[in-house]
Amino acid sequence: MPRVIRLFQIRNEISENDAEKIVARLKLLDGIVKAQADVASGVIEVEYENAIIDRYIIQEELSKLGFDMLI
Repeated sequence: MPRVIRLFQIRNEISENDAEKIVARLKLLDGIVKAQADVASGVIEVEYENAIIDRYIIQEELSKLGFDMLI
């Protein structure tokens, strides 16, 4: 299956604690291979299986945590 690496910009400011929550939540999703967050830039880097999950599901999960993602 093809893997995709994408950078997602978060509109809200994120703290170290927020970044840990975001990464932990994303890693629970089927299809997510890797996730990391950069607090300084508010960017989330996600590697995922494109056939299993898409950016809209990722956006929805971030929204559940209270974060808005630019698409």
